[in-house]
Amino acid sequence: MKRFKKTLAIGVAVTTISVLAACGDDETPEVNDGEDAPETEEVETDEDGEEGEEGEAGEAAPEEDGEPIATVNGEEVPRDQYDMQMMQVEQMYAQQGVELDDEEVAEEVQMMQQNIVEQLVDQELLVQEAQNQNIDVSDEQVEETLDELIEAQFEDRDQYEEALEQSGLTEDELKEDIRQQLAVEELITLDHLEEDAIEVNDEEVEQAYEEIAQQNPEADFDEMEDDLRQNLKLEKYIDQLREDADIEINV
Repeated sequence: MKRFKKTLAIGVAVTTISVLAACGDDETPEVNDGEDAPETEEVETDEDGEEGEEGEAGEAAPEEDGEPIATVNGEEVPRDQYDMQMMQVEQMYAQQGVELDDEEVAEEVQMMQQNIVEQLVDQELLVQEAQNQNIDVSDEQVEETLDELIEAQFEDRDQYEEALEQSGLTEDELKEDIRQQLAVEELITLDHLEEDAIEVNDEEVEQAYEEIAQQNPEADFDEMEDDLRQNLKLEKYIDQLREDADIEINV
C-alpha cells in the first residue's frame, strides 16, 4: 500500500530540522550538505529505471545546477532536500556492501527516488495549506520545540551551535522551519474539517489493516482501527490537495 506508507512518512520528511540534527552526528556530518552530493546524481534514474542519457544503468541525465526538485503552486522545493535523502540511501546500501549498479537495486533506488519526491511535494502542499488555513503557531511553541530539539539531539548548547554553523542555517531559519512543521502537525489532525467532509468506509480500513498484517501478523485491528481510519482520511485529503495543485516534477 504505497501511498498509505508514504502518508505515514510525511511527519518525518526532510526539513532543516533533520539537517541540523544530522549535523550533530559526528560520524556522518557530510550527509547534510545538499550542495556537495555528486554521488546522488549517480544513483538517479529515468522514469523507467533504465539507462539515463549518460548510457549506464542507474546513472541519471545531468541536472541543471540549482534547479528545484519540484515546483508546487509556484513555490520551489529545493533540490538539496532530495539530494540529502538520496545520499542517505546511498550510504545505507554502501554499509550493506550492495552495488548500486545492480539491476534489482537500481529498481529499488528508483522507487525510493519517486517516494522521496512525493513526500517532499506533499510536505510543501501541507505547508501551503496550513498557511491557507491561517493556522497560528506562537513564538512560545517554537521556542519550546527548539529547546526540546536541542535537549534530544545535542549534548549541550555549544554542540548545537556548532551543528547550526556547520549546516549553514541561521537560528531564525530553523525557527521558521519549526513553525511550519508545527502548523502542519496541527493541519493533519484535520480538526478544521467537518466530521463527514472526508468519508472512509469500513472496507477501506479493513484493506489497510490486511496489508499491514501481511508484514506484521501480530498487528491488532482493534488497536489500530482509529489510526488507520485517520490516516486514510489524511491520504484522501492530500489527494484532494494534489488534484487542486499545480505541480511540476523535475526528476
